[in-house]
Amino acid sequence: MSKLIILPEVEDIKLFINPNFGREFNHKYNTIRENILANISNIDDEYYQNKNFGNHWREFKNKFEYILSKMTNVSYETYNIKHMGGMNYNYDFIIQYILNNEVIEEKKIEFKHNNASLSELPQFLELYDKNVKEQYKLCTISYAEFYYDNYLNKYLEIDGSITENKPNKDIYLKNVFDIKYKHPFFKNMHENKNNFIKEKRKLATHSISDYIQTYSNTFQFDNLTEKIKVSQNDKIFLLWDYNEFHIQKINVNEMKISNIIEGSINDMYFDVNVDNFIYNIRIRINWGNSGGLCNPRWKFTFIYK
Repeated sequence: MSKLIILPEVEDIKLFINPNFGREFNHKYNTIRENILANISNIDDEYYQNKNFGNHWREFKNKFEYILSKMTNVSYETYNIKHMGGMNYNYDFIIQYILNNEVIEEKKIEFKHNNASLSELPQFLELYDKNVKEQYKLCTISYAEFYYDNYLNKYLEIDGSITENKPNKDIYLKNVFDIKYKHPFFKNMHENKNNFIKEKRKLATHSISDYIQTYSNTFQFDNLTEKIKVSQNDKIFLLWDYNEFHIQKINVNEMKISNIIEGSINDMYFDVNVDNFIYNIRIRINWGNSGGLCNPRWKFTFIYK
């Protein structure tokens, strides 16, 4: 059975019922939410008996266990939740339905907070820029390569406080995805990230727009289609809107990305037509850690046709 790694505070239930929390702590709050979901059946009675939050804990657990029952047609006695998470997996949890101490069915679950529909998600898939090229072969020139060749020197001209020498291209591409900034050049950039923020953000935006305009006609959408099929097949989206859970499953077996929608190329994204599917897809490129500094990535969002 799942075990609590970090015991939540009794007031942490507010993260599911109160939308007024700062976005700057999204990662921290989402970690707490996932920890609670993974271990809701192990929460001590004192949480449910708390005079201020007990009713919220009981109501939330009842809604959660009800939606779990709607995900399956099998008869079961209890359930177990395995927390997966991280970018190594394409889903957050595995729900195991148990009867006579045996797992009789499993479901892959991706949890999305503050949403009631897939069309409202910030993204359903996120890929590292290097993997988009090397592993999934969507492009032949990665955005990071393009940035190094055409925009990194401009970044360094903007911020004259960076004293470490610019590394060669191979070293740069090896370290640009390291969010701990172990390489001296990236550590130096990080130390000065708050200098000329507006100018750096403008440069990053322009570089993304330039990259999309230059290379979008070479993108291999058949390869992207296969990645989406593999990552989204047999997965249930569990959506929470601060009041109720919703479940949604998509059929990606026959989908096919055909082309870029005319007129959709924007500064930081473009849209693609998807045949045999209920949504089209928006493809966005951004920097995960300060514009032009570290962790370029691609985000994929469902949009209405």
